[in-house]
Amino acid sequence: MSNSVRTIVVFESRPRWEPELQRQFRNESVLVRGSRTFGELSAFAFPPIADVLIIDLPEELTECLQWLSKLVAPPQVPPMIVLCSSEAIDLEWTLRDVGVREVLVGSLSGEQLARTCRRLISKSARWTTLVVRRQ
Repeated sequence: MSNSVRTIVVFESRPRWEPELQRQFRNESVLVRGSRTFGELSAFAFPPIADVLIIDLPEELTECLQWLSKLVAPPQVPPMIVLCSSEAIDLEWTLRDVGVREVLVGSLSGEQLARTCRRLISKSARWTTLVVRRQ
C-alpha cells in the first residue's frame, strides 16, 4: 500500500459502514468519510477525490441507478462492485449496464468490507466504487 493517505467515501442513509470502517482502518493511512446525499457523493466522484466509493443501496433505487449511470460518462470510469442481498440479484444486469463490473450477493462484515477496500487500494486503482446492499 502506498504511503499516501487514501480516502474511502461511504454513502448511506444512517451511519453504519462509516464508523465501522473508521474502526477497521484506525491504524492505517486511510481516511473514511460519510455522505448522505448523492450531491455530496458527487463532490467526491467528480472530479475523483476518493480512492473507493461505497454505496449502501437505498430502498429507492431509481435515483441511485441514475447517479451510477453518470459514472459511465467521464473518461476515467471507476470500476464498480455491487454487494447486495439475494432479493436484489435481479438487478445484476441493470447494475452492469450502468458500469458495475461485479455483483456479489450475501451479507458482509466490516472486516470483509475493509479487506475488499484494502485489496482494491493495493491494486493502485485510483477510482473504485463499491455498492453495498444490506440484507
